[in-house]
Amino acid sequence: MLPPSNSTNSRDTILDAAAAILTKHGVSNVSIQATATAAGITKAGLIYHFKTRDELLSALLERMVTELDAQIGIPVSDQPQIVSPQAKIAELVDFTFDMPASQKQLLANMLVAATAHPHLLPQVQALFSRGYDALGRSPNPALFQLLSLAMDGLLLLELLQLHKFTPDQRAAMRETLLELARELP
Repeated sequence: MLPPSNSTNSRDTILDAAAAILTKHGVSNVSIQATATAAGITKAGLIYHFKTRDELLSALLERMVTELDAQIGIPVSDQPQIVSPQAKIAELVDFTFDMPASQKQLLANMLVAATAHPHLLPQVQALFSRGYDALGRSPNPALFQLLSLAMDGLLLLELLQLHKFTPDQRAAMRETLLELARELP
């Protein structure tokens, strides 16, 4: 989903390796041994940081959620937004429509992991809650949340390969969402 971090510490190297496996091969192939091999460390070296596969998946999901929060600018508290709700919707449109294929694949696999491993689900739920709560503090909360919901629906349909919109359909939807955002009070 996200490019490997620049940090050279072992934990980040391990999480980068796990993310690469998850992106290419899915959650069922993220194992302690496969991740250690991909990270170029021993299994014992990985276990020093992550005792179990569940700890590894949880840390990977936590890092992804943190990075997604930063990418889409979700406030992590009740602090007022620095940008206007209209600008936030425009950012979400860009995020939704310009997401690289590798990021979509990793996000899809992480959603599968979160639904298959219920202990991971609260982190994903919190991500969505923060986003909708932030939009709920806008001048027209229901409308802003509805626009965000439309983008989440589009993204989920595509991530889960339930429907593939044509490039013309995507372009028309993008322009319509941006137009609606510009017209918002």
